[in-house]
Amino acid sequence: MRPILSCTRNTRHIVPIRPSVLIAALAAACGLVLAQSSPTPAPTNPLPAKVLYIGNSYTYYHRMPAMVSAMARADGSPREMHAKVLAVPAATLKRHWDSGEAQSAIRERKWDYVILQEQSLQPLQQKERMYDYVRLLDKEIKLNGARTVLFLTWARRDQPETQPALDAAYAAIAEEIGALVAPVGPAWQVARHGGPELLLYEDDGSHPTPTGSYLTACVLYLTLQPEQSQCPSLPSHAAAVRSVEALRAAAASAVRR
Repeated sequence: MRPILSCTRNTRHIVPIRPSVLIAALAAACGLVLAQSSPTPAPTNPLPAKVLYIGNSYTYYHRMPAMVSAMARADGSPREMHAKVLAVPAATLKRHWDSGEAQSAIRERKWDYVILQEQSLQPLQQKERMYDYVRLLDKEIKLNGARTVLFLTWARRDQPETQPALDAAYAAIAEEIGALVAPVGPAWQVARHGGPELLLYEDDGSHPTPTGSYLTACVLYLTLQPEQSQCPSLPSHAAAVRSVEALRAAAASAVRR
């Protein structure tokens, strides 16, 4: 092979250079140039999570989904959440399915999470019917590429003994379909045991007060933001919500179980 010439100021000296050495030198030089010219990418915030709520008054009382979104905008929260709510008084998942509105809402856009909240007595009185419609909705949700989240509701104020049955009903179907569970009912149970003075229920013994909705929002926020250890306190709700620290602790305890 003919030598490659390296020219110096004194052209009378001809120094042979092996091709492998020259290639290595060029590669090193190019790598240095690329390293110097490639800018460090600026850190970017994740896109807001898109969340669809399907439920009834347990979901929409006191604008609970807006509380979750406000928590996600608080300082230190890793990801914002944009919500759409499909909620009808006393509605079951069957009613949402039969009307076709649930399917339309799921197909409307690309969601990250779809939260299903069944009518509070269905898991106790018509569990298999609840399961049928959870399965149907979960298939639609999976086709959308989203994750199903089951909103595990609380026991009625005068029937606290029914909470274990609610927990078991949601746990069984969640395991079957691979859904997340937002343990709202267990958090209410923790709060009631730790602070019986907390007013979670409206006078009807079923619907949430602003305090109950705040606790619900905390559980959903922590379920959807698992890297967070506590939910924000939301100063704007301080006038309506009592014992915020106790509520935050109850939510964290239930989610981390």
